[in-house]
Amino acid sequence: VSSSADGAGNLALMDLSVGIERAAMAAAFEVLGRDALSRRDHLLLTRRLLDLVHAAGLSSARERDALRVPLDALLTTSRPATSELITAMRGLRRAAPWALSTIRYTFAEPLVRYTALDPRAARFVDDLLRGSALLPFAEAVTRLAADTDRLSGIAHRVFGETRGGMLGLNPGVARGRLRVVGAAELERGAELGRDEIVVLPETVSELKPVAGILSLAEGNLLSHVQILARNLGIPNATLSPLLARRLAERDGEEVLLAVGTDGSVVLDGWPQVPPAARSVLEAAPRGGAPAAKLAAPEPDLGVRRPLPLAELHAGLSGRVVGPKAANLGELARQFPGRVSPAVALPFGVFADHMRAGADPPKARLDRAFARFRAGEIDATALAAEVESVRQAVEVLRLSADTRERLGAMMDTLFAPVGDYGVFVRSDTNVEDLPGFTGAGLNRTVANLVDREKLFAAIPLVWSSPYTERAMAWRSGILERPEEVYASVLLMKSVPADKSGVLVTADLATRGRGLTVATAWGVGGAVDGEAAETLVLRDDGSTDLIGEAKAPYRRSLAKGGGVEWVPAEAGQVLTAEERAEVRRLAAEAVRKLEPARSASGDALPWDIEFGFVGGRLTLFQVRPLVERGQLLADRVVAGLTADARRQPPATVELDAPLHLE
Repeated sequence: VSSSADGAGNLALMDLSVGIERAAMAAAFEVLGRDALSRRDHLLLTRRLLDLVHAAGLSSARERDALRVPLDALLTTSRPATSELITAMRGLRRAAPWALSTIRYTFAEPLVRYTALDPRAARFVDDLLRGSALLPFAEAVTRLAADTDRLSGIAHRVFGETRGGMLGLNPGVARGRLRVVGAAELERGAELGRDEIVVLPETVSELKPVAGILSLAEGNLLSHVQILARNLGIPNATLSPLLARRLAERDGEEVLLAVGTDGSVVLDGWPQVPPAARSVLEAAPRGGAPAAKLAAPEPDLGVRRPLPLAELHAGLSGRVVGPKAANLGELARQFPGRVSPAVALPFGVFADHMRAGADPPKARLDRAFARFRAGEIDATALAAEVESVRQAVEVLRLSADTRERLGAMMDTLFAPVGDYGVFVRSDTNVEDLPGFTGAGLNRTVANLVDREKLFAAIPLVWSSPYTERAMAWRSGILERPEEVYASVLLMKSVPADKSGVLVTADLATRGRGLTVATAWGVGGAVDGEAAETLVLRDDGSTDLIGEAKAPYRRSLAKGGGVEWVPAEAGQVLTAEERAEVRRLAAEAVRKLEPARSASGDALPWDIEFGFVGGRLTLFQVRPLVERGQLLADRVVAGLTADARRQPPATVELDAPLHLE
């Protein structure tokens, strides 16, 4: 403002805006309190409140339009197809998580500062939402969602009651202790247990293994933690803030959480689960872990020299190098010019260093697990021993021969020292197995420019499979989680202005299409940030699942490493870049030999990519592994059979809304 008079005028306009919003909210609740409201009445009210939510700054024009188009189409007829209502409602359920992301983006910096001074500041976001136009909007949408679920045959059952306000993300089934975690507790680094079904304000990137996840915001569908949950069959669903507060009354109870592939969710006390469902689950380990564990592939340790990208291929995966390096070699051949130069240090180099010294780290690790399996030490003592080994590996020094060979190869393939940065990426023999992904468990050291720092980073990356979190995730699915061998992939840094993940399947609605999550900067969309998430349909259309609202992005620092700089919100991929992603997906499916599920079906591809000035670069490809769907669907169907029915072809909008 240019003067105190202008300031006073702006304050008056703000007060007027708040007053209008409050009056509109009061009117909306008055309408919602009337008897015998029809579906059309609720849809019209939702349509008007959608504009109010946008006017209050809680949604962007793009988000409003993404929800309004299918809503307007519904209201043009008296008997739309039930499928059209389901599509419109699928979008309207996203409005509350979108508003939550908007507030966190807008107030990111002050929230960090004030919460550090007073943890009560963490309640600001919830208080703001509950005092906004989103409150009556959420009530109208919850009613419509319950009615639509009933019509479509989807049934959510919460402690014996059929309810709306939930959305299944990852299918799975688990038994565990319900634990409601507040925002402040999560910010302080809450210790979560493997046998807990946790209720979180949002899914966090450093989440340790838990039995099940219920969150107020679905986060990024393609983040590493979401892929891990999908890989291990950990049930994951979203719920409304009102339902989350009700669940606080059940904190500490033993419960069953089951999420079906159709999005149905069942949450019930374990004592109330019928005997038929119990018999299916009693034999399964608590926490949703698979009953049959996997064996790690046996590595070939005979190769002890750096391998250039030109020598890497799929046949080396899990044998000489990890799948990142092996698959990157395939990408370089199939997509020439789209892969940054790279060098791999094979398992043999790692094994040589792990077996060196008077008391080598590998021998110490083997002794610790042998004593644990013999009952001589407990899990706590084992964890301490593994941490001691991790620390020993972290400070290993590369042999003179390895340093010389690696330096000479980088000089030849990359550029003179100091003219480029290098990403040092972990790549183990227990990643991307047919039944285990391992996404994001191990360490990457970003953009190292100094040669000595690069050499020192390699043991840091070697040590990362021995962190408590990585060992916990692996031990739930591998027979011998200590039999991990690490290769290292050194990739020349790419100054991506936007980056993300593509999966060659529709993970949002299980329809036909591609799922793409993209954020600004380097390494975007894998750590759970609020990325632009889209489903690119086979018919050429695009569904908006979420906008990019991460307040900061990573940028390559000139002297090495990354720096965090402010990021804009809104659209990330241009129309031309979306078309390029579609072409990439088609090429990948056509050119790459797919991994297959136990039933022989081709698994979708999970591809990490970046754009530099509109040019596509590829960083990684792996098969997307999911498990637990069949068991989850069986349990959900059995527990919700009374509420399921065949959906009608059309729905009468002027009929009263079903509010049971």
